[in-house]
Amino acid sequence: MPKRQSICAAGRVARVGSAWVVAGLLAGGCSQLGSTQALIDAAKAPSFAEATNPTPADSRTELQKATEYWGKEYGKEPRSAKNAVNFARNLKALGEKRQALAVLQQASVFHGGNREINAEYGRLALEFDQISLAQKLLEQADDPTKPDWKVISARGTVLAKQGLYRDAIPFYERARAIAPDESSILNNLAMAYAMDGKADAAEPLLKQAAAAGSNDPRVRQNLALVLGLQGKYDEAKLAGGQSMPAEKVAANNDYLRSIVKAEPKPLATASVTKREATAAADDEEPRAKPMANAQARAKAKSNTRLAATNDVGEEDDSGWSTQVAITKAKR
Repeated sequence: MPKRQSICAAGRVARVGSAWVVAGLLAGGCSQLGSTQALIDAAKAPSFAEATNPTPADSRTELQKATEYWGKEYGKEPRSAKNAVNFARNLKALGEKRQALAVLQQASVFHGGNREINAEYGRLALEFDQISLAQKLLEQADDPTKPDWKVISARGTVLAKQGLYRDAIPFYERARAIAPDESSILNNLAMAYAMDGKADAAEPLLKQAAAAGSNDPRVRQNLALVLGLQGKYDEAKLAGGQSMPAEKVAANNDYLRSIVKAEPKPLATASVTKREATAAADDEEPRAKPMANAQARAKAKSNTRLAATNDVGEEDDSGWSTQVAITKAKR
């Protein structure tokens, strides 16, 4: 191996079957020339699997063909921003997200100010929970003169993942203004409202997302959660039952009942004297701290059940957690 390539493990491109993939993240301190040359040299050599068991050309999907094409173009000219972005997008679509991340990481070395690269790199970094990096890249990618709802929505998810739900809302609202019927935006905005204590504002957004034909079951799961938070348990059961097994619906409803008191307190029908009011207040005071502590524990538990997935039908853009989802923007 030439000395300039042995400076560090810069990563490599290999062909598996008919698809091009990149192996290993490129180290930031590597020699740029050595990294690039390693990619080009590896791209020229077929893998052993391909040489001994070639895949018939007509069996490849259009996505596989496109990935191979851009892999070859990237191998020829790895410093091209166009080649890097298209290769990374196709790798991502194939589910090869770490390889796509490696390509974008390398491209950012040569094109640090390229908004398109920063947008792709930032959204993918968000999926891998590289929050600080994603936040920086997405800020650079957000072009006020050419607003991209995917970038703006991803910026909201960066904040939501840090528990800054109220701060995330304006970004989701901006994205919604550009793509008002996008179910991922509606879902994420709704869950930000719900986590900010505004379940009543979240409900119509989730109903709109469900009515828009979203086939992501997490939208209905989130709707069931929001309805349950308002004490609408029968409606929550119906909404969640369309996408969840009966036992999970029951478990979610039990969980929601632990957060929201199902039965409202009876309204007072007679006047209360000042002495009675004082006595009642004194009686309630010892209960206040335990109640506040219970609510805080319930909210913390709720936070752990929320999940983010930046793009519906795509990658699991990273979750607030695993039970209820913040969805991701379509590719």
